[in-house]
Amino acid sequence: MDEARYPEDEFDRIGKNLPQGAHRPGQPWWHGFLPFVIVIIAAPLLAWAMLLLIGSHPSTANDAANKPQMSQTPNTAATPSPSETEKPGEKPTESVAPSEEPTKTTPPAAEKTTEPPSADKSINVSVLNASGINGLAAKIKDKVAADGFTKVSADNFQGTKPAVNTIYYPSDREVEAREVQRVLNIDMIVPKDGLDKIQVVLVGRL
Repeated sequence: MDEARYPEDEFDRIGKNLPQGAHRPGQPWWHGFLPFVIVIIAAPLLAWAMLLLIGSHPSTANDAANKPQMSQTPNTAATPSPSETEKPGEKPTESVAPSEEPTKTTPPAAEKTTEPPSADKSINVSVLNASGINGLAAKIKDKVAADGFTKVSADNFQGTKPAVNTIYYPSDREVEAREVQRVLNIDMIVPKDGLDKIQVVLVGRL
């Protein structure tokens, strides 16, 4: 052929690198044995993996077969009737309940109430009039004596009078002073040192 008529292309360049003619180089000898070698190695490995899988997960069907079958019918024990246990001519036995003794409860101890100390009405009580009202001290004296005080006197007050009706008392005679306060209903009550009696100073009517 005329090469000038048909210029060289890519197929011509590829053909130059290939063997020419009908004979080509043969394949290596181990190409034919390779599939058999793979089968011989892979088959035991696959079988070993299957055995491990079956051994780690036992069949649930075998477990179900080995379990005893549960009876669906309740196990009813034969309970003899009273007529079967009694013999002819014998009276039925009655179950006697144990006697229950009444429990004894101890009453709670009575709470001790502390009574306030009683007033010593033998103390001297002096009713002093600082109001300028005639007879006011004598009137109050009788009222205190009517409550049980035995030593009550009435007199006029000397000195600086308080702003309101006031009861003065020794610090150790508060109980008696509170009793006089209750009788006369006087709000002001004052402890005073040096006194040996209760003084009621009146600056106005009660």
